[in-house]
Amino acid sequence: MTVPEDAAPEYDCYQNAPLMYHHWYWDGRVWETTTWLGVPTLKSVSDMWNYQEILTELRPSLVVEFGTYMGGSALFFATIMDQLGDDYLVFTVDINRDTIRDEVLTHEHIEVYTASSADDRVRHRLEELRAAHPGSAFVILDSDHREEHVRAELELLLPVLTRGDYLVVEDTNLNGHPVEPGYRPGPHEAVERFLAAHPNEFYQDRRRETKFGFTFAPDAFLVKQ
Repeated sequence: MTVPEDAAPEYDCYQNAPLMYHHWYWDGRVWETTTWLGVPTLKSVSDMWNYQEILTELRPSLVVEFGTYMGGSALFFATIMDQLGDDYLVFTVDINRDTIRDEVLTHEHIEVYTASSADDRVRHRLEELRAAHPGSAFVILDSDHREEHVRAELELLLPVLTRGDYLVVEDTNLNGHPVEPGYRPGPHEAVERFLAAHPNEFYQDRRRETKFGFTFAPDAFLVKQ
């Protein structure tokens, strides 16, 4: 696309719009007010739309979530999977069960597991679930954002995931990527070091990452190879 010189300021504004919107959405704490069927999700709505498209294409038998909080996103995943009509399980992990809504705890296709998502018990349970639910998996990480914790989660998942499984690491936008500069090394740094340590294990799905202009998971839409 050729841009006339007299249109450059407008073009720059257009080019910067996704970044500006990202900062507006994050700094305005819009994500703190996002709900699914009345249950808080703490997510970007464009990411959630992306996830439903991925689920529809992938048709996973197992959806794994690290970081449940109140359970809005677990309920969202279950709602989408219910509409697809396939047999499935949402396996959601959190250290605190007290904040999770009853409609999530009692959902017939959601298993709530109370533990640290880096606990080896989680890996053992995932191995059991993969055997019980053959097929692809969709996994999202959104728990403790410290770099060392996210890296431990990724290492735990590596032997459990198989070719074609989809993995999203949320909040890689922290620590200046592009929000919250000076936050601390977190999810983005964990993904960088994990991919460097395990080359050719995953590819980054840039088509998905960039589809809606911005994401809370930059560089972290990953597909197992």
